[in-house]
Amino acid sequence: MLQRAWRLFSRGHRLQSRLRIVEAAAVFDEALRLLGWDPANPPPPGTARARLTARILNSRALTYTYSGEAPAGLALLQQAVRFVDERDRGLLTHQRGLILQQNGRPVDALAHFDRAEPMLAEHGPDFIYAGLFLNRANTLRDLGELSKGLESARRARALFAKLGRRINQIKAQHVEALLLLDLGDVTKALAEFKEVRAEYREHAPELEAFVHSSNADALLYVGMYQQAIDHWAEAIAALRLAGDHRSAAIFEFWRAVTAFENDQFDLASDWAERAMDSLYEQGNEPMAFLARLLILQGQFDSGKAGPNFADKVSRLCDALEQRGWTLRLNQAKILAARARIKAGDLDDVDAVLDEEPGGPGYEALAEALARHLARAELAMIRKQDPMPELQTGLDLLDEYRMTFGSVEFQAGVSALGVQLANRGLIHTTNNGSPAEMLWWVERSRAQGLRIPPVKSATDPGAREALGRLRQARRRLWDLQVQGEESSEEFARVQVLEEEIRAYERTTPGPGQRAERIAPEDIHDLAESRNTVVVNLYEAGGDIRAILAGGKGLKHVRLMPLDAAAELGRRLGADLDALGKPFRLPPRLQTSVEGSLRRNAAALAEGIWEPIADYVADRQVVIVPHSRLAWVPWPLLPQLRGRPVTVSPSAEAWWRSVHRSAATGPALVAAGPALSRAGGEIEVIAGLYPGAHLITADKSDPELVLRALDGASVAHIAAHGHHEPDNVLFSRLDFGLGPLNAYELLSLDQPPSHVVLSSCDLGRSTVAVGNETLGFTAALLHAGTSTVVSSLGRVPDDMAAEMMIEYHQHCAKGATPAEALAAVGERRPWHPFVAFGA
Repeated sequence: MLQRAWRLFSRGHRLQSRLRIVEAAAVFDEALRLLGWDPANPPPPGTARARLTARILNSRALTYTYSGEAPAGLALLQQAVRFVDERDRGLLTHQRGLILQQNGRPVDALAHFDRAEPMLAEHGPDFIYAGLFLNRANTLRDLGELSKGLESARRARALFAKLGRRINQIKAQHVEALLLLDLGDVTKALAEFKEVRAEYREHAPELEAFVHSSNADALLYVGMYQQAIDHWAEAIAALRLAGDHRSAAIFEFWRAVTAFENDQFDLASDWAERAMDSLYEQGNEPMAFLARLLILQGQFDSGKAGPNFADKVSRLCDALEQRGWTLRLNQAKILAARARIKAGDLDDVDAVLDEEPGGPGYEALAEALARHLARAELAMIRKQDPMPELQTGLDLLDEYRMTFGSVEFQAGVSALGVQLANRGLIHTTNNGSPAEMLWWVERSRAQGLRIPPVKSATDPGAREALGRLRQARRRLWDLQVQGEESSEEFARVQVLEEEIRAYERTTPGPGQRAERIAPEDIHDLAESRNTVVVNLYEAGGDIRAILAGGKGLKHVRLMPLDAAAELGRRLGADLDALGKPFRLPPRLQTSVEGSLRRNAAALAEGIWEPIADYVADRQVVIVPHSRLAWVPWPLLPQLRGRPVTVSPSAEAWWRSVHRSAATGPALVAAGPALSRAGGEIEVIAGLYPGAHLITADKSDPELVLRALDGASVAHIAAHGHHEPDNVLFSRLDFGLGPLNAYELLSLDQPPSHVVLSSCDLGRSTVAVGNETLGFTAALLHAGTSTVVSSLGRVPDDMAAEMMIEYHQHCAKGATPAEALAAVGERRPWHPFVAFGA
């Protein structure tokens, strides 16, 4: 009987370590039945049966905790205490600490770990002694004592390595990586997560859900909220399936946090309510209190805070402090202070806001940003200048942004400062001069372009993965063309893209950025070039324009943003309809053209007419609001035939104008499946002596990439794809595979002037934080001064005809904007736009 019970105990323990909670619990219960376990009639102390029964109860208690029934688990431990073998008392003490830690009582948990340590050191088991340091590391992480936690995780990892317990060693590495993440070393943590995930996949695939949650943490820390939510969803589903309801509820809370940061207040509230109910039911009061705080914060930020709001938040803060809880506690105190400021109750507010955040890492950064925002709001209530606090907060983000080599992360970081940026925009709009408005608008957009690109695509591992991705893309394309099943190859493409993405995300940043450009310098440059820079932003629901280059800097209030965005959307839809590869029936063609004409006129009335006198007959550089990023500005009647450039920021335009031009041979290349590309590229190549010509039948993306480096001008006639959900893999199609946006960042000397003649790669994805990403944006980030690309579908014959004429103008000395204006004047509905400078 004892031998069979021992075998069951060992089997249950293995199942539990692999997170197969329901199966483990059933095996432990079977072993207890075999031993005749009866709480009212426990086995005699000192017997083999008593020792085994106590150990099984010890393990069964943890399965109760994973299942969300921690009180039942603690009760089992209390029953085992009556007859536990003295050699196993450390085991029970440690288990009680673990259950307390997993239910939001970290201070009590640490005390139990401290008591258990000498007992486990003397009696073992050795793997539990090693596990104590791992569990202590998690507890110290909960308490914000990150350096101590890191030390404990490393001790656990070393002990498990000595014992040859590989999976436990990897678990310790995972916790170590989480602590590195909290300490602010996001790129190193992501590299560790990648290693851990590979080990889990090979040895314990059921643990991979925890890597999903870790990646979600990292994405949350850099403002990539929607992707983080997707990772949380995968982790939650896997854990519920495994029966780990405790972890699922905690991850549900963090998914709610992410939705809240993404301004999805209703969704965040629903998820937080669900998490709160589960956490209360499980007895995890501190995490339940945090979920309640999150619901309150959503009410505050959405303007729905009710009476006594600050008192409700303060009471929850007090309850957390009484339980020794520190996670997000200071942010909650700042929320209470902001509520008091809003209500005009300023007593004791200064004391809360004068505290400085302690320690490194994301939590300290988030707390500091919240504190600067609150201080700015307090300054406004007191009729003082809030701008120094807002500026200091965004300066912190600048320092944080420079630590990342990933363009996605650099863009996403801007999301962390949206509230600071918006407060500054509103204040300068209401109280500042046009120069101050322009300075702050530029402080709030295209910050990723200030950071020089890091060439992660040159990593040998990344290059190999890119080669495999090209092959997979070609096989996928062949299968789709042949109408065969392609889901397996599609999945392979996604895996390879994620692998390549990991190289970029784990690349450290350059630690430098371009200096800010003074508004007066932007104005002077525009004036010297007979150009007006139209910088569009939103305040109070309306579009505002800061104009530079005419008679002084000027601020103008324009039309409502929502109305302009809808007109822009309609223009894009009309353009796509006109760009279909087949000819529309005449009546439908007339109808679409009429719709496009009306929408363009309406947008011009709301945006252009109020600034027309200032602009006069000058050239125009438009810096659009992010919601107007896809507007085909040259279609506006007053801009037809006028040189127009669209730039991500006025500072980016200034830098592009001053950038040294590449002087190498022109590149003219074509991809497959374009009916007139051959003739187009031959004529264009003839306009540039010594041009490097790559025909469709020899179009190798590696060859094109090498030829792009240093080219004075590059004309590429190839089909392209904008990937809104995976912008780094927006791509151009060549005969031997795609050229991805990600690869452009590896160029040593990007071409000064690039033309993409047969695709919609002028489109961009606006990341959270209002930064733009996409193929055209990647070229501008790499250092290309001007990109001419399409915002919609364009028929092959129109593209070929227009581009030949366009390059004829350029070859005679016209700027890209001047050349595009000349060829566009007779083609009122073309979708091409000059981006950059």
